Amino acid sequence: MMRALFLSACLLGLPSLAAAVPPIGDFFRYVEFRDIRISPDGKHLAATVPDEDTQALVVFTRENRKVTGVARFEDDREVASFEWASSKRLAFTMNDRLGSLVRPMTRGELLFMDVNGKDRAAYAGGNRASQLTHPLPEDQDHVVVTDYLPSTRREEADVVLYKVNAKTAQGRVLAYSPVPNAFFLVDNEGNPRVASGVRGYNQGEVHYYNAESKEWKLIHEQAKSEQDMYPVRMHPDGVRFYAMITHASGTNGAYLVSPSGETQLIARDEVSDPTTPVYSTDGNELIAIDFLAAEPRRVYVDPTHPDSKLLAGLEKAFPGQWVNLTSSTLDGSLVVFLVRSDRNPGEFYLFNRKTGQATYLAARSQWIKPEQMGVMKAISYTARDGVRIHGWLTLPPGVKEAKGLPLIVNPHGGPYGPYDAWGFQRDVQLLASRGYAVLQPNFRGSGGFGRPFERMGYRQWGGTMQDDVTDATLWAIEQGIADKDRICLYGGSYGAYASLMGVAKEPDLYQCAMGFVGVYDLDMMYRRGDIRERDSGVDYLEEVLGRSKEDLTKGSPAQQVASIKVPLMIVAGAKDRRTPPAQSELLVKNLKEAGKGNLVEEFYVEKGEGHGFYKVENNVKLYSKMLAFFDRHIGSGKAKADPAP
Repeated sequence: MMRALFLSACLLGLPSLAAAVPPIGDFFRYVEFRDIRISPDGKHLAATVPDEDTQALVVFTRENRKVTGVARFEDDREVASFEWASSKRLAFTMNDRLGSLVRPMTRGELLFMDVNGKDRAAYAGGNRASQLTHPLPEDQDHVVVTDYLPSTRREEADVVLYKVNAKTAQGRVLAYSPVPNAFFLVDNEGNPRVASGVRGYNQGEVHYYNAESKEWKLIHEQAKSEQDMYPVRMHPDGVRFYAMITHASGTNGAYLVSPSGETQLIARDEVSDPTTPVYSTDGNELIAIDFLAAEPRRVYVDPTHPDSKLLAGLEKAFPGQWVNLTSSTLDGSLVVFLVRSDRNPGEFYLFNRKTGQATYLAARSQWIKPEQMGVMKAISYTARDGVRIHGWLTLPPGVKEAKGLPLIVNPHGGPYGPYDAWGFQRDVQLLASRGYAVLQPNFRGSGGFGRPFERMGYRQWGGTMQDDVTDATLWAIEQGIADKDRICLYGGSYGAYASLMGVAKEPDLYQCAMGFVGVYDLDMMYRRGDIRERDSGVDYLEEVLGRSKEDLTKGSPAQQVASIKVPLMIVAGAKDRRTPPAQSELLVKNLKEAGKGNLVEEFYVEKGEGHGFYKVENNVKLYSKMLAFFDRHIGSGKAKADPAP
């Protein structure tokens, strides 16, 4: 079974037999290769692949693709992620598929095995969650692991750094974190250097370890500096470290930080935050910084580095796509890289530095045909109060000029921190494949554009954040992109809130709205859901929502149903702890009591699903109903069946 699955995924050069319009199920099938990584000696490749109802780890030879070992579990566990601990041994973490929630949950379990799938050893698990922090290329017998231990203090985790023998899974303590909920940075020898954690809401701390005195020194406090510091990697000198730091005005920056906390700017963009550090293949040096919230761009910190030159060359070889180096041999002669785009979920290649040749390995979703996908374009517009808002417009495949199109406005979830970025998005591409333009505004409150921009959205649920969504819609009409009589809203989580609030505040602007796993009553967020279960969560709600009963009512779609007059589709997950189905049930109840129950054309709660659907069949059901809903109101209106899933 496994071998057949693996070999079928590696077939190359097959002609496309796909229909002109891809089936709904193609957008939600589990990816065939989530990750592929090469061994330090270059003799093997390892990959995570789906196998029936689970995910397995497969090891195979590089030369002839012969499977040498498999980690597949017959119980309710599945492989989550993995790293090469040495040329002969892998370390991997586990997910748990137990319980009524269908989405796998992390187990905190770390296991080891040889390339032949044998000689397994287990480390941690149970109440102790473990994370592989750093492989040790120069010491292939050991890895560095971070353990998160249950604490008697509410919502805090004691964190301990261990050096673990990859053969026996036995560990010894390297350091105890001075701050709860922390993560560590270590040097190339595995010595602790930095601990960054939080004591509560807006109480982040960064500590630096003195190897001689074996003591931690506090070098940054968020509460005092009013800046966030996020350490990301040690500098090759083993003393300084790289970090992302927020600013009181404008965007965040990438910095080099000394043991005393002094900072040196590396890169900063006027529009968007630094999002992804790019490291050399040996993991030691920062070679570039990616800025992805607006028009994606890569700034090379060290353009003379051999890996910078390699990456720049690959970017030219794959124009219009994004390239990332994902793993390499210890000597750097063989490099695995990933190519992806707005229309390509991702393809893995192997580059040989000696020959200068790239060899195709596999695609994450080989059934997705880029030519059948829509092009995602960066857009920007000025909101009614003068704030510049950035976002994305995806056009239906083959559309060259965006004029008079049916439009779906798709605000993202969060709302604070997340943002829509360029790249393959399953639901957006599905809608585009059916002839809809999709508009995704990064309204104020979104991440990616600096802390001040994010804070502008605080206590603006239904206020200026919602106005930004409305202004995006009006912009699309003014530009002639959208047919003003064929516009609907659709979103998940906060995006569902914005969709329902949109038709409550602007009852004549939209023809319909779809809310998925949404929050519709702000006061209920204080009484139901997992955010209010933590003291810091309550502090967060009070800062971003406020406690004014009047404002909470005014900003709740469930309390503004009198203004809604367009058809609705509402869907929730029965096991959703972030936005429990009680949110959706209250909205529908209030609509019925207001004599507007007929507006709810579709409402159901999917059992076993949480905050977003996981099972392919549940997503096919959801989006089949959604497409029919949109078709009735802004589509062709004909009962034209979609291709079979």
